Amino acid sequence: MLNVVAAFAVAPLGGALLAAIVGFVLVLLADTGEMMGRVVGSAFLLTAAFGYAAAIVLGIPGFLLFRRMRWIRRAHWVLLCAAVGGIVGAAVPAAGVLLTGGEYERLWEAAGIFLIAGAVFGVASGLLFARTIKIKPPDADEIAATFE
Repeated sequence: MLNVVAAFAVAPLGGALLAAIVGFVLVLLADTGEMMGRVVGSAFLLTAAFGYAAAIVLGIPGFLLFRRMRWIRRAHWVLLCAAVGGIVGAAVPAAGVLLTGGEYERLWEAAGIFLIAGAVFGVASGLLFARTIKIKPPDADEIAATFE
């Protein structure tokens, strides 16, 4: 049980670290070194905040469902985290447009880009989650007891 809590605690940091690295590279390519701290720090903190919220709202139910179905291999966790990251990534521009009353014709383009970025950050989180978690499938008696 402790490793499950640890996996949920560190997994969002994988995506956040990847976002910080991408921000670092983009600032280097743009040759605006004076903004380095703001871009890298903001990318890390925002991605971590969205990652922890997504882990609570979507990740825990997904984890319980996958464990119940005995989908407990590393690839399953990576796919779950990629799906959660993609959903959150696509929802961010949609929420921003709806809250600010911005342009609606650019919504689908932004949602597609953020969906892909969220899925990539989700894969990084999923790899860290899969590396941290070690669970055994539920016993047949344990599953049968829940349906009695």
